[in-house]
Amino acid sequence: MKIQTIAALTDFSTHAEYALDRAALLAAKHQAQLILVYGNETPDPQFVSPQARLEQRARQLARRHQIDVKTRDWQPEDGGSVAERALWAAVGADLLVISRRMERDWTRFWQGSTLAYCLRHSRCPVLVVQQRAPDHYERMMISVDGSRASQHLVQYAGHLLQSAQVDLYQAPTTEQPMLSECDASTLALYKDVLPRPPANRRRLRVRDSFDARRNRVDMHLGTRDMARQLMVQQQRSHADLLVVGKLRSGWLERQTFLSQVQRLLGMVSCDVLVSTQPSRRRPQEPKARRSAFPGEQRLTA
Repeated sequence: MKIQTIAALTDFSTHAEYALDRAALLAAKHQAQLILVYGNETPDPQFVSPQARLEQRARQLARRHQIDVKTRDWQPEDGGSVAERALWAAVGADLLVISRRMERDWTRFWQGSTLAYCLRHSRCPVLVVQQRAPDHYERMMISVDGSRASQHLVQYAGHLLQSAQVDLYQAPTTEQPMLSECDASTLALYKDVLPRPPANRRRLRVRDSFDARRNRVDMHLGTRDMARQLMVQQQRSHADLLVVGKLRSGWLERQTFLSQVQRLLGMVSCDVLVSTQPSRRRPQEPKARRSAFPGEQRLTA
């Protein structure tokens, strides 16, 4: 599995720039192409030409990280929301990077926030950046369910971050046994799909709800709150990236999962990588650009 294209959305706010920096670091690590798009419903008087500022930012990132950077121009007459611009930029991408604090589009309140719309409709995993972090993730915690369905999530996260230490964690459910109770073959599946570079012996730890005292108390009280369980375990493990996903589920389960993810984002301070089964709806592109991307500018170091 190779990460070839990464898309990022920015409105030049402080937190959006954190997401842009993270996207550039990942692009440099994988020698992937980085695609930038500007998204802000309200024109910022500070920028006479946001697209010119975006191209300047792309040149800076290309020189600093020695990567291939493209910008895509979305003109006001093209219509569409900020979220649709993000999905348009992510067409064909392997990862979409976005800040959790992108402004809500109140003119399209029925779609929810920009982030919620992207999580529902993105056809690639979404990395939600919440704060400025060191250049590299040191430890990531991957939420798994003890089944073969979550192998893809472990494999993707392992390829995205090949040097980070990994904690596998299963939030308690009534359907699946705890990871510690799974047979050796099930645990071996996760170890087999997790990339282990020869030069770097990656540590893999298996955790469950009995690892943290607060989760043990919740289990005793009968609490099965996934978001709270993940928050407690993330604080326990000091992970700087939390990976969650829902790969095979029905519509109702998927919507419930996305609601839990949005609660989780408000409870943890680390970045969160979210992978969901993509919807069949194709992202809306500008009417004037359905056949190609004439507004695309390519910049290399």
